[in-house]
Amino acid sequence: MIAGAAFAAQVLLKKMGRTTRVAAEVVGTLALTSTAPAAYCVATGRLDARAWALWLVNWLFAANQIHFVWLRIRGARAAGWSEKFTVGWSFLIGQVLLGGILALAYHFSWLPELTLMAFAPVLFRGFVWYAKRPQPIVVRRLGWTELAHAVVFGVLLTAGFSFVW
Repeated sequence: MIAGAAFAAQVLLKKMGRTTRVAAEVVGTLALTSTAPAAYCVATGRLDARAWALWLVNWLFAANQIHFVWLRIRGARAAGWSEKFTVGWSFLIGQVLLGGILALAYHFSWLPELTLMAFAPVLFRGFVWYAKRPQPIVVRRLGWTELAHAVVFGVLLTAGFSFVW
């Protein structure tokens, strides 16, 4: 049901035009990442807080990746802090909010520590982009780099939820 609602919302957002394209992709990740609690439920027979935490962290990670790729494509020619901020102010706000959510999760012990460390590479690469010199975008390299981030995230997330929490 969740995946169906997210799919319908995604279709509506896409029909609204180019300005809602990233939002549509992020909404689509709600459906895709719903497989995390579903798999947990199948494996354990429980649909508890841990299952929903898995969904949340997977969605946060996927949304961050989508937004970063969008930022890299839109900001490929941005030179200097002001141009990068103009193009990527929403991504920067998202990075700060993600860091705040993770800090709260750590403070209240809602997530295993390894899960929080799994976000470190993507938070780092997101903030560093604003300080780097302009570089031409190499889509294939960007794809491989994001795949590497996803693999590291998956390994640390699995370890955190399997061994520690």
